[in-house]
Amino acid sequence: MTEAVRQQSPESTPPRRPRRRIRALLALFAGAGAGYLLVLQLTSPNNNPLASLARARPEWLALALLCAVGGLVAATMSYIGFVPERLDPVRSFLLQVAGGFANVVTPGGVGGLAISTRFLQRVGIPPGQALSSIGVSQAVGLVLHLMLTGVFGYLASVRYRPSTQTSPLVTDTVIGVVAAVALVALVAVGVPRLRRRLTGLVRPLLEGVLPRLRELLHQPGKLAVGVAGQLLVSLAAAGCLYCCLLALGRDPGFAAVALANLVGGALGSTVPTPGGIGGVEVVLAGAVAQTAGLPYHDALVAVLLYRLLTLWLPVLPGWLAFVWLQRHEKL
Repeated sequence: MTEAVRQQSPESTPPRRPRRRIRALLALFAGAGAGYLLVLQLTSPNNNPLASLARARPEWLALALLCAVGGLVAATMSYIGFVPERLDPVRSFLLQVAGGFANVVTPGGVGGLAISTRFLQRVGIPPGQALSSIGVSQAVGLVLHLMLTGVFGYLASVRYRPSTQTSPLVTDTVIGVVAAVALVALVAVGVPRLRRRLTGLVRPLLEGVLPRLRELLHQPGKLAVGVAGQLLVSLAAAGCLYCCLLALGRDPGFAAVALANLVGGALGSTVPTPGGIGGVEVVLAGAVAQTAGLPYHDALVAVLLYRLLTLWLPVLPGWLAFVWLQRHEKL
């Protein structure tokens, strides 16, 4: 009797976590695919979205895929450039591929940041310095993101200008982003309790980020690689979306697409779902439709194609890279 109980005890049962994770991932794929098809049918019940994808031009699809891969290379440049210590470029690239898998199974990109920090600790960088390197990269990325938003907002307004007037839509988009940032800053400064809490959170980060940034200033070559990588990440994402639109027979102009991707992608990713699923698609499609002057259905099909190349296709290679890094004790 005792032996039978021991055989049925939880300690003798082999772990089933890998199977559960695979089932959860397959359920996520199936749910996302069903949701995408439902949204497409609701937005345009008279058109078959799959027919639009079937008519896509393969040369532009290949170029869009190349931009997606180029985004991973750019992310590797940014990761290496903002770490003063020497990192292996191949393993750093595999880390970026693994980050695509981690971001799908965790909300808000938390998984990618976690494994990036863990990777630095595994190569011998202290936890505080590892977090500071990630903080420098995020801070510089935010500044560059806002700068690119202003640049492409201006370029898009020039393209839309019939004579001497700026497109109200593009202008309102840029002004709205600036106003939102200013409003958040004013609220954070004006509410004493929120200000104290924000100061308590930001001070430790700044105390580590500034010394780390000073180290990078003594290595201008690495800093240049990091900044170039951050810029190329945004440009590669915009290029991928632009090629998806060209593949579907639309040519709205690169500046308008880049502006929509910078604003819509950032807003959509705030939705607390794995990989921003649902929020990015809806908000980014709306931004493309508005800035580029396209029907929402056409913009949505292009955005879903873009998400297929940048979010869903990298999941399997990302999982393989994640497992490889774990087995070689790099995570």
